Amino acid sequence: MKNTTPKLLLATAVLASAAMTSCDGDKGWSVKGHIDGLADGSKLALEASNGRSWYVLDSISTEADGNFSYSSAEPSAYADILRLTLPGKGSIYFPVNGKEKITIEAPSSTFGTGHRLTGTHMAETISAIDSIVAATDNLDELQRKLTGFVTTDTTGIIAFYTVGKAKGSKPVFDPAESMGNRVYGAAAQVFATYRPDDRRGETLKNTFFEGKRAMGRLPQQTNVVEVPETGLMDIVRYDNKGTEHSLAKLAQDNKVLLLSFTDYTTQVSPAYNAKLYDIYTKYKDKGLQIYQLAFDSDEVEWKEAARNLPWITVWNSPSDGANVLIQYNCGAVPLTYIINNGDIAARIENPADIEKALAKYF
Repeated sequence: MKNTTPKLLLATAVLASAAMTSCDGDKGWSVKGHIDGLADGSKLALEASNGRSWYVLDSISTEADGNFSYSSAEPSAYADILRLTLPGKGSIYFPVNGKEKITIEAPSSTFGTGHRLTGTHMAETISAIDSIVAATDNLDELQRKLTGFVTTDTTGIIAFYTVGKAKGSKPVFDPAESMGNRVYGAAAQVFATYRPDDRRGETLKNTFFEGKRAMGRLPQQTNVVEVPETGLMDIVRYDNKGTEHSLAKLAQDNKVLLLSFTDYTTQVSPAYNAKLYDIYTKYKDKGLQIYQLAFDSDEVEWKEAARNLPWITVWNSPSDGANVLIQYNCGAVPLTYIINNGDIAARIENPADIEKALAKYF
């Protein structure tokens, strides 16, 4: 099955050295399995990606019964995706991580679409993703089924693999379309949360912003300002009545401040704001303030949505650009920061965690 994962960044030299066969299967990761209907001595290509194309690491010969096995010389230093290719038939993608053992079962007649992976939870998840893609023709339904794999992932590799899936020649998630862009943003957030040093997260974030620009929600050129991730960067924007508000000034005037990034047009926005409303009602008399920055594409709709909210709501227009998102490492909304005595104290991706994290400051 074709995979259109963009710009996959791998340490190819490490993979190449680790993928040399070994007599001792306990030293590194391994893959084995059975290809029904494949003749003795048939060749499978073991391949990795360099970010632009797939290249052959080694070849694997099948036995008379269609069985095959392969062991690496060293453990995989990080979770990644390789693939087995049967020339003229397709490819099967599988994860490698540490010393894990993967098993592949597939018929040669539908190689690449009718396979099953077992051995690890990650392998079984990727197998489930491939099965759903193969069995689901309606694109909207397919997007709904796959989105959960991204939003619940804690490995990064599952999210990265999922957003790169295609149905025929069409990507399941197009970053230049609203739905696909939100999912790319969610995948970028997985990396920001669980794998901040993995360069694939930067790839996803860049693709997310490129999609925003393609939709006309960001200017074509964005100046990136390098700042320490833990520092408080000032944000100056106008509310729906035209009053200017400075985040830095509010942080000086208020002991505890919530910085909220959102988009009122997203499906999760009503529930997120309801959570903020409960928190604001509980703590406003104790000095809590909320500075909410919305990234809606339409100013009129933003003003209407912001009109009845009791906290400070300001708008980041398309002409304001993506600097704030980049400075605060925001790959997906909603995202919340707790600012305590002028310093960033906590970053919260899950709205359900805000109140518990905030309680210690009151």
